[in-house]
Amino acid sequence: MTHIATLSGGKDSTAMVDMLLRHGRPLDHIVFKDTLHEFDLMYRYVERLSEYFRGRYGKEVITLKPEISFEDSVFGRLGERSETRQGWIRGLPMPIGYPCTWRREAKNRPFERWIKEQGITEYKIYIGFTTSEIHRKMAGDEFLYPLIDDFSMSETDCAAYLKEREMENPLYRYFTRTGCSFCPAQSDRSFFQVWKHFPKDWEYMKQIEAKLFQLERRGEKVQNKYWFSRQRTCADMEKEFKKADKQSGLFDFSDEPLKDCFCKI
Repeated sequence: MTHIATLSGGKDSTAMVDMLLRHGRPLDHIVFKDTLHEFDLMYRYVERLSEYFRGRYGKEVITLKPEISFEDSVFGRLGERSETRQGWIRGLPMPIGYPCTWRREAKNRPFERWIKEQGITEYKIYIGFTTSEIHRKMAGDEFLYPLIDDFSMSETDCAAYLKEREMENPLYRYFTRTGCSFCPAQSDRSFFQVWKHFPKDWEYMKQIEAKLFQLERRGEKVQNKYWFSRQRTCADMEKEFKKADKQSGLFDFSDEPLKDCFCKI
């Protein structure tokens, strides 16, 4: 039996992996699924985690990448399964109510391919759901939920665990959750942080949006051109963000700076 832990770099999965290793639980592989569009801070954090897990426990973090680029997905055409929209430009992942197409390409498929390439036939996957996420448990004997069933840890417990060891992800200075830099499921407050503190990522979003609108003007049919719900554009959001920023930073955090020096591990 092969035991695999999925590491996103968020507080829950990071605490879970460290707890598993500290308690000597069976763990053969630690897998980070790179969407190719994580924040630079995330890549540096995962690199530090990898060095730590390697040095302390002799465990490597395996990075999986998609076979296609995000642009390949966005500007690709819908196939026969789309019926009435066959041949349309796929466009951006839908902000609300639909499974994320890029998650499927960037996370699910690379993991399935890796399992097959490794010749792994029997495996257990550790999932970092906390005690407040019992309702998210998936059917299937292959899934294990140690934060719920073994360690009884909430999100607050996971945050405290990392804070005590001074190994927090610096992205939590800006966000309450982690994910792709352009994740359409994030809140307006999170997008404000992208606009204000991560201009390179925000500019990328604007460029992709502009290309889609340009294709539509040329007569192409595009399934979704909008990053944001209610068909709001990046220009619409910038107006809101600039107004909020002038009003004493409506979306700003005022938390104590995080400690990410890994000094107490």
